[in-house]
Amino acid sequence: MYKKVSVRAVSLMSAFVLLLSVFFTALPNADAAARGAWSPNTAYAVNDTVTYGGGTYTCLQAHTSLTGWEPPNVPALWKSGSTTTPTPTPSTPPATNGAIFYADRDYGGKAVTLGTGNYVLSQLNNAGIPNDWMSSLKVPNGWTVEVYADDNFGGTKWTYTSSSSWVGESVNDKMSSVKIYTGSPPASGVTRPSEVPSQIWTYAMNVDNKFGKGGDFALLLSAVIKKESSFGAGLPGSPSAGDGLMQVEPNTRAAYASQFSAKFGRTYNHSSEQDQVALGGLILDEKIARFGNIYNGLLHYNGGDNWYPGATDSYGRPILADQYANAVYGTYKGYGGQN
Repeated sequence: MYKKVSVRAVSLMSAFVLLLSVFFTALPNADAAARGAWSPNTAYAVNDTVTYGGGTYTCLQAHTSLTGWEPPNVPALWKSGSTTTPTPTPSTPPATNGAIFYADRDYGGKAVTLGTGNYVLSQLNNAGIPNDWMSSLKVPNGWTVEVYADDNFGGTKWTYTSSSSWVGESVNDKMSSVKIYTGSPPASGVTRPSEVPSQIWTYAMNVDNKFGKGGDFALLLSAVIKKESSFGAGLPGSPSAGDGLMQVEPNTRAAYASQFSAKFGRTYNHSSEQDQVALGGLILDEKIARFGNIYNGLLHYNGGDNWYPGATDSYGRPILADQYANAVYGTYKGYGGQN
């Protein structure tokens, strides 16, 4: 049996709900904090806002600030402007003129056309291309298509300057990212930073070439090696000397042994400095792909997969992965890093 509710009671209830909605709408955003002028050695949280050089900046990554990492210098940490609402990534519009990718050999099955540009896996998905899908492709005259086995332009790279009715077993259903150019790919323009020893740069470029990164990854690896071992100068007499140029711990080396063999075609040799850089590069590339960008990849390369701001080790000591990432990312950008 239902009870009747008077019109007056309904009106009072409606007014109360309206009052509550107005009250809560007027409350400030508790996630964001205006922190005043930016200063070094200060812990900032995501969406905190600061002022610097006459402008306002919003924090993108929780971190502890350092001298030299002023907001204009570290775009991975600070976004110009006070808005905290992220701008949605636009979907890749369908192209009407460009390279055509086919699901089946002999230009059969579903076809998707992509114009010039660099497409990571999420962009391929937005355009209608699933992961590991392409079996044939048509390349316009004078165009170049670079197909990558892994997301974010990692893994093996295959280059096409003409159409292929069958990409072969080694490439079939293995495309996870792609770069498309009119003409030849632009020269990377990457040169060895002056402070990086030539042998270290050679190691880094060898790994960069294996991952098809165009030189930018070599800059990042050099920045990591500088932080971890001072380009090898900090190893003699160090308790971590056995962990090499990129300070990869023994248990981590063992965990990645099979991946190293699959990627580089040889068993890992810890006495080889080239292999030390190759293994560190393999791990770092995986972290970047897994956590979305270089800065986050550095956080978890140093702090582990489960790192979070405020995390401590088994002795209760803080794991300062944010300070590590700040330092390495800043060196990388100083070298001319583009990502």
